[in-house]
Amino acid sequence: ADVFAEVLAADRVGLHDDFFALGGNSLLATLVVARLGAALDTSVPVRSIFEAPTVGRLAAVAERHTGTGRIALEAGLRPERVPLSLAQSRMWFLNRFDPASAVNNISMAVRLSGELDVAALQVAVADVIARHESLRTVYPEVDGVGYQQVLPAASVSVDLDPVPVAGAQVFADVAAVIERGFDVTTEVPLRARLLRLTDAPAEFVLVFVVHHIAGDGGSMGPLARDVMVAYEARSRGVEPGWAPLTVQYADYALWQRAVLGAEDDPGSLISQQIDYWTTTLAELPDEIGLPADRPRPAVASGRGASVEFAVDTELHSGLTTLARTHEATLFMVVHAALAVVLARLSGGDDVAVGTPIAGRGERELDDVIGMFVNTLVLRTSVDGGESFDALLARVRAADVAAFGHADVPFERLVEVLNPARSQARHPLFQVALAFQNLAQQEFALPGLRVSAVESPVTTAKFDLQVTLAEVGAGAGMAGSITYATDLFDAATVSKFADRLVRVLTAVAADATVPVGDIVLLDRIEAIALTHVHGAGVMASGTLGGILTAAVDEDRSAVAVRCDGVSYTYAELDDASNRLARLLLDRGARAETRIALALPRSYAMVVAVWAVAKTGAAFVPVDPTYPPERVTYMLADSGALLGVTAAEYAGGLPGAVEWLALDAPDVEAALDALPAGPVMGPTPVRHDNAAYLIYTSGSTGRPKGVTVTHAGLGGLLDTAAELYDLHPGARFLHICSPSFDPSVLEWCAAFSRGATLVIVPPHVIGGVELTELLANERVSHTIITPAVLSTVDPAGATDLQVVSVGGDASTPDLVSRWAPGRTYFNGYGPTETTIISSFARLEPGKPITIGAPIHGMSALVLDARLHPVPIGVPGELYLSGDALARGYHDRAGQTAGRFVANPFGVGGQRMYRTGDVVRWNGTGELEFVGRSDFQVKVRGFRVELGEIDQTLREHESVRFAVTLGKTLDSGATVLVAYVQPTVGAEIDTATLAEFVGDRLPGYMVPSAFVVIDQVPLTPIGKLDRKALPEPVFESVEFRAAETPMEQAIAEVMAQVLG
Repeated sequence: ADVFAEVLAADRVGLHDDFFALGGNSLLATLVVARLGAALDTSVPVRSIFEAPTVGRLAAVAERHTGTGRIALEAGLRPERVPLSLAQSRMWFLNRFDPASAVNNISMAVRLSGELDVAALQVAVADVIARHESLRTVYPEVDGVGYQQVLPAASVSVDLDPVPVAGAQVFADVAAVIERGFDVTTEVPLRARLLRLTDAPAEFVLVFVVHHIAGDGGSMGPLARDVMVAYEARSRGVEPGWAPLTVQYADYALWQRAVLGAEDDPGSLISQQIDYWTTTLAELPDEIGLPADRPRPAVASGRGASVEFAVDTELHSGLTTLARTHEATLFMVVHAALAVVLARLSGGDDVAVGTPIAGRGERELDDVIGMFVNTLVLRTSVDGGESFDALLARVRAADVAAFGHADVPFERLVEVLNPARSQARHPLFQVALAFQNLAQQEFALPGLRVSAVESPVTTAKFDLQVTLAEVGAGAGMAGSITYATDLFDAATVSKFADRLVRVLTAVAADATVPVGDIVLLDRIEAIALTHVHGAGVMASGTLGGILTAAVDEDRSAVAVRCDGVSYTYAELDDASNRLARLLLDRGARAETRIALALPRSYAMVVAVWAVAKTGAAFVPVDPTYPPERVTYMLADSGALLGVTAAEYAGGLPGAVEWLALDAPDVEAALDALPAGPVMGPTPVRHDNAAYLIYTSGSTGRPKGVTVTHAGLGGLLDTAAELYDLHPGARFLHICSPSFDPSVLEWCAAFSRGATLVIVPPHVIGGVELTELLANERVSHTIITPAVLSTVDPAGATDLQVVSVGGDASTPDLVSRWAPGRTYFNGYGPTETTIISSFARLEPGKPITIGAPIHGMSALVLDARLHPVPIGVPGELYLSGDALARGYHDRAGQTAGRFVANPFGVGGQRMYRTGDVVRWNGTGELEFVGRSDFQVKVRGFRVELGEIDQTLREHESVRFAVTLGKTLDSGATVLVAYVQPTVGAEIDTATLAEFVGDRLPGYMVPSAFVVIDQVPLTPIGKLDRKALPEPVFESVEFRAAETPMEQAIAEVMAQVLG
């Protein structure tokens, strides 16, 4: 009861009083444990206070642990060189690395109004320095190891002569004092400055700065108290009458090592706790991927700022009730809510948050200035389908366990776990949560009015640090978020605070809500992100009408150029009319399917026109496919008959009747038919099938996508406007007929009376394609990036419009091809009618996939179909009239990919693309990668597309693709395949450094494979399966042998952790 009363500052505590009901919290619980241990020689686990929170029940637990307390903390004999405490060791290394950094400075600044006795203040501060050895300790090194050297009090002085400063300049001068670093090997870790305001009589600002190696946030209370006591005494001409300290920080450092024991002793406290942490934090992600305003720099600057927010009285009360209902603390509730926000914004489910713990359990340390604070890593897995109260229960258990293993200094934990080191980020966690629910020390000096100087935050140790303080009974909580200005703008962090408060409000109202359903967006954001439509409505049109739109404008105009031969619109119209009549005689009509087994050719164009005129749907079949695959496609599609050429007819399966257009009997039959206009037996509707095209399937069997006429008009409307189509254009037909952009090639050319220039089937790129572009004076092309990369821009001077698609474009391609041309990036799955969004790309600007075309909508959603905030990766869903009907005869797969649009009108569908994208700040979509191209490296989900994009930004890289490879050990490593630009040589070490400067260490490929050519599939896309397998060789470990080698290896191991 006495310990409860002391810790809680309560007048009296009864046998049945509950610790938490009296105002106890997680941090005070750790203090109770320490005080009970010293008073009763017991070692009560922290979790016991949560399980037995009353005096009577906890007393019973303490009795069962009698005789297990820690050794007493006492002053004793010291060695010649007092070792650093374990926490100081890491701080010392950091200071040696960058002594100019102020990120580990702790400051206090107060305004003093009145008649200040400067001489008394000078002596008072000297008294405090004499009282606390830590304020007059330097940390020199011997053999690369730091130690504590306490200087005599008489040898340490602090200059407090008033420095005149104008009132307008005071904040800048205070900041200058605070932001100057310490070299702790030679400088005492205390700086004090007294500023006198020149434009205000009897106004001063007193500034104290302590380096973290000698003090912590909890040290500011003893420092303030002792300065007050000493000044009051010295202003009366007497010495301060404080009781001497029973221990100094050096005594604590020696005691700490004795209590923790040796790490190589399995029974020692430190060994047992390290075992806990190595298990708890195994495979912890190196970094949390929060959406930032700027890329993370290679070296963090440490610059920071802060924003403030508030939790009002009603919400504070609701959260307190929630905590008590679930036998948790307010800290745990906020921790769980913060984990939800971080998981939702990062797209991950493994969240680590750091939190400080005072580390002043022993009563002897209450008045000592020193570095006692420790940092705990609180790891939480977040499942969107789990209720908040269930998450809170797991957070409670994890936090209690962490508080029970709080003796291992964070700095030592970093060395033991040895995460991937980076100067760009804080190790193990990048977001911290601090709770200030202890009374703050008031600073008061006799005869003076004292007020705090709230100097702006200018440093940041973490990406984000959320700090909450209970203002007082019934007054809510004051919050602030300190943030790294390397990464974030104030507006972004303010929005983060809004989202945290929104989550807290939601769970206070209903703790059973699934955490993935808690609304993060405000109403305006939600509306904006669920109503992203292309300008205008979807234009109408059928494939037949689009293809033949320009026939009557100029029948003598050249419609097709193929193998050096020109075909007019009249010839194409007549030939397709005859074939259409023949197909109609065989039963072709709407909703029947005609297989077309022809390569890129004039004959293929005639066949497509003919099928469109009958109202049937065409099924492109590559005649070079294996017979088994063709047989499957014919059977699966239910093709009525097939159209081919004589050279392929013999190799095609006999599942259907094949009409070989150049066979004598077919030629004779066609010649006998009239060439006039054709009318099908029934009008073609927009919801009829236009074509059925096969894509690869996850089951190994291709699946047919039934695309209707509904989306063709809108796409063509957009393309005609963007491409500036006109009758004089010469549009390249390079896409395989089995690749749906070929449909856009045909429609784009023929709808405007332009000429379609057909690339012979054997030409796939390179010199041959360059020559064809020049000889045929091609002005427009739709092409894959991989094929375009093989062409010399200098050889295609007539080419004015380049539209890439099918794979990600690269900065190198844009810089080579965009100058002097219009360069588009078209994006769209087959299931949404070829292209759903366009972006115009320019050199030096971000590569995006743009915004939706006319009549289409884009939604970026999380796994529970909620819109994600701007900058947060999510899966892209597309909605609109251009959606395909679905997968032919695959109702289950159709239902899995074409789902109800929860944000649309009744009955509207949306297509789940499987592509991971994010909205940028300009309203365009950035492609992140495929959801099925995600790999997990060292516990972190990696989007391979992000690595590819970074590699392609290197000046020597023309093309890059990264794959995840699983080693025999089961570990996943990243392998990057890179093709150099013309004339360049790739140095893989330099390339690895280039990536490492821009991406986290876990995203740097372990191996680079330089390739001369990019392997392509028949439709011009990257063939990942054809990339060469890397060879990984194990290297035999050789230990250092000579004394010199061993010494160097030991130093390197120490420095590198």
